[in-house]
Amino acid sequence: MPVALAYLMSLAANMNASKLLRCLLVVAIAPVWLAFLPNTCYLLTEWRHFLFTLDNHDLYIRSQVDSSLYLPLFRATLFYACYSGFGMMTFALAIRPVERIAARAGLPIWSWAVPFFAMVSLGVYLGLVQRFNSWEPLTKFGPLWSASVAAMEHSRLGWFILAFGAFLWISYEALDLWIDAAGERWRKLTARQV
Repeated sequence: MPVALAYLMSLAANMNASKLLRCLLVVAIAPVWLAFLPNTCYLLTEWRHFLFTLDNHDLYIRSQVDSSLYLPLFRATLFYACYSGFGMMTFALAIRPVERIAARAGLPIWSWAVPFFAMVSLGVYLGLVQRFNSWEPLTKFGPLWSASVAAMEHSRLGWFILAFGAFLWISYEALDLWIDAAGERWRKLTARQV
């Protein structure tokens, strides 16, 4: 959903209409996009289920004695790696069009990255720990706001949220670079075949 909303914002920003209408459309879509964006990188937190399974079933320890458990261990590891990878790829794909819109408006990413990635990190925390859902800013704004303020007022938790936000920014930049490089490689490969 956040990827589709990001491209919808890009379409709105580039449509042949008045500047006011384009801005209004982007501003209308942006909060919905931002509410759903943490769901992408939230998939990184699913490793806790993998670790629980390993611990609960002693899968790793048992695999040292029973080699038939290597395949289930490998499958589970591969599943969670792909699951997290997919989440981070959608995370990057959902930000790229918005970054381009902001850059055209004279706002390079470094000018808004710290509060933006901190908000996304806070969104992951609110979903993971406080169990809020993406649509609840509409239905439970008061409790959501209180939980957000409480999280940032808690010194240790606030720093952790900021650190995870920094990790998300670094991850985004790395994935953005990788996507550009993969696109360039694809263009070279397809140009040779023509």
